[in-house]
Amino acid sequence: MKQWWRTALVALLVVLTGIVAPVSVVAAWANTQVGDTEAFVAAYAPLSRDPAVQQALAGKLSATVQERLDLPGITDELLGRVTGPISSRLLPSLTGPLNDLVAEFIDKQANAFVASEAFSRVWEVALRSTHTQFAALLRADDSTALSLNDGLLQLQLGPFVEALKERLVANGFPLAARIPPVTTAVDLVQLDPLTVSRARSAYRLLSVVAEWLPWLLLLLPALALSIALDRRRTVIACGAAVAVGIAIAWLAFRAGIAEGVAAAAASGLPEAATTAFTDGALGPMRGPALAAGSLGLVVAFLAWLTGRTPAES
Repeated sequence: MKQWWRTALVALLVVLTGIVAPVSVVAAWANTQVGDTEAFVAAYAPLSRDPAVQQALAGKLSATVQERLDLPGITDELLGRVTGPISSRLLPSLTGPLNDLVAEFIDKQANAFVASEAFSRVWEVALRSTHTQFAALLRADDSTALSLNDGLLQLQLGPFVEALKERLVANGFPLAARIPPVTTAVDLVQLDPLTVSRARSAYRLLSVVAEWLPWLLLLLPALALSIALDRRRTVIACGAAVAVGIAIAWLAFRAGIAEGVAAAAASGLPEAATTAFTDGALGPMRGPALAAGSLGLVVAFLAWLTGRTPAES
């Protein structure tokens, strides 16, 4: 009974180990994704080949091109150049089918564009530019910080439209050259001055936490072992705590992602594309989480195995 405090303290250290392990993995992942542009690009660049993302952007690009091109106006202009008693009666009835034909051609070219290597290159450049500016925003670097449009952080579609315009011209549609510069963007995150201030504070804290948590994760089991009366059981408990903590955190993350995808779908965003983005974001965390959880299980199993007697085996 005199050693009850040892048992209680060891139990507390084991619980803290199970908490710090997943938090350390998440903090390292978040710090890398927010602060490392190349890691961010590496995580999201493959999404340019995801069919759901391609379909979502193809529709957006085609609609933007058609809007900027003003198909009805161009059709009226072309038909106005044709004169004659018969043509004046017949050609107006062709306005709708002609618009549909051009729109179908633009849709086809947009779909071909998002499936091409040119799209992947533009996508990677856009990701790098957006992340670089977003990181500058978090660092309060006003010289290169991302400008916000009414508090919206956006992915600009201009570079994609320019690349699609070049493709349309090259494929026999010279009218695409008349498309003016595009400032349309895809909304990513809604921000306000208070949110930006909090995000900057969180970014500074995240940098510190991501650096020191791995050391704390090593220190807690070491303290537990130095105090414990039964070190083998303590090793088993620490290993199991790490594995269980990682598993619970991962399940919680997946549940939160599922709710976010459902909310995005309710707001009109394609569910498949949103899922692809979230899976791409979690990709860099999957490996470290699996490694940490597996290591915890292996350590716990080996410690349990060393305590078995020959009769038990």
